[in-house]
Amino acid sequence: MYSFDTRIRYSECGVNKKLSLPALVNYFQDCSNFHSAGTGGSWEVLMDKGLVWMILFWEIEVSRYPDMYEDVKVGTIPYSVKGIFGCRNFYMEDAGGSMIAKANSIWALIDLETQLPVKVPPEVAAAYPPGEKLDMTYTGRKIAYPKEGEEHTAGELTVRRRDLDINRHVNNERYIRFATDALEEAGFGDRTHPGGLRVEYRKQAFMGDLIYPVINDRTQDGKRIFTVSLNAEDGAPYCLVEIRE
Repeated sequence: MYSFDTRIRYSECGVNKKLSLPALVNYFQDCSNFHSAGTGGSWEVLMDKGLVWMILFWEIEVSRYPDMYEDVKVGTIPYSVKGIFGCRNFYMEDAGGSMIAKANSIWALIDLETQLPVKVPPEVAAAYPPGEKLDMTYTGRKIAYPKEGEEHTAGELTVRRRDLDINRHVNNERYIRFATDALEEAGFGDRTHPGGLRVEYRKQAFMGDLIYPVINDRTQDGKRIFTVSLNAEDGAPYCLVEIRE
């Protein structure tokens, strides 16, 4: 388990002066990196072995979005390293210890030469002693594009250098930003502060790739759900993003 204290910054907020969903995801991503730094699971150690963790799935539940300048705690709890997979919870708490947001994430260890998943070596697994899972929804790591509901399209986008991370592919947070931008372009307004999010990453996108968002809009149990399929030119999705009110 690892956590750090921080303060919500102006640059992380939307027009409502609250932390945005992409910024929340960046906090969680940074937390996992801080936790691994200096251990047998750090980015540097893994790169020396020709390995890298790649995220497969996010599931995030948000109680509220913190205000600009608010003091918060961000934490992560690895709870399983088995076979090729590593699983982590994340959370954000306010200064009083109340839960603001919590998340589940599923990762795979990838061989950089073959681009295939490999079994986690014992010395890497040892960097993540398992903790107790958070009490939240666990739906599994697959998202099916819905058959019911209405379908919409948004304009194509080109992957820019600013979208890449240190592994030279599109950073996982950027796909969420692509999806919320597509929703706004399609006329659904600002969707950067939803109550829930699921994301399934299916293949990597690189600089210069074209992405074609396709949007499904439906209502379930009285709540609106958007599923955004961020597709390649051949129609196969790079990523599916499900945003719930």
